[in-house]
Amino acid sequence: MPSSEDSIISAERGPELRSGRDHLLRNWTAIIALAVIAVLAFAALGAEVVERQTSALDLGVRAWVRANQSSSVVRLSQALSTYGSVTPLACVAIVAALYLLYRRRYLAALPALMAPALGVLAYVTLKNIFARARPSALAQVVEGTYSFPSAHATSSSAICCTLAYVFWREHLVNGVVALLIGVVLPLLVGLSRIYLDVHWITDVLGGWSAGVLVAALGAALYNSIRHVQAGRQSTGEGA
Repeated sequence: MPSSEDSIISAERGPELRSGRDHLLRNWTAIIALAVIAVLAFAALGAEVVERQTSALDLGVRAWVRANQSSSVVRLSQALSTYGSVTPLACVAIVAALYLLYRRRYLAALPALMAPALGVLAYVTLKNIFARARPSALAQVVEGTYSFPSAHATSSSAICCTLAYVFWREHLVNGVVALLIGVVLPLLVGLSRIYLDVHWITDVLGGWSAGVLVAALGAALYNSIRHVQAGRQSTGEGA
């Protein structure tokens, strides 16, 4: 039977435990909702691509790009595409994982390493399934792969969103910095691909959707790890 002292400790920790459970439930609800939205968005875009290779939205945005390209923005877009491509971002993810290991956040490094691997697997597989042709690249950028979904948009959203979430949950960055990393950077990288005319806008939207799904899986892995760690700590305290 529990002692009176145990009963007092349980009563004192009751609000704290309930708050923790409520926080965990909100996190899981947000992650699942984000994953469902990403899947539905990609499914809708994929169906549009299969039904007709270029939609009115694709053609309308491309017409605007053709009419409004400037050399300075082209150079900026080329820089964003270079530094926001798969290899540099994968290196960033590896460095981030090493930093987490240095800070003894060992299990938190797993989602950081998972994001680039799943991102690459996602866009390579999907590109070969849809086999969509690219636009003709007004900025004289030569790309040798299929168009849908954008590899840049997929990998940037997968890696940046995952790192932003993990570093925010680990209290290594604040909310503003996390939003800049997880939202602004993938947005700029994706838009650069449209401006360089190497992707249709639906390619980029599809890439963002696929990348967000990968990031949701990374967040789910992180939450699972945190839950296991909390359970072990609780068991250790109660021993």
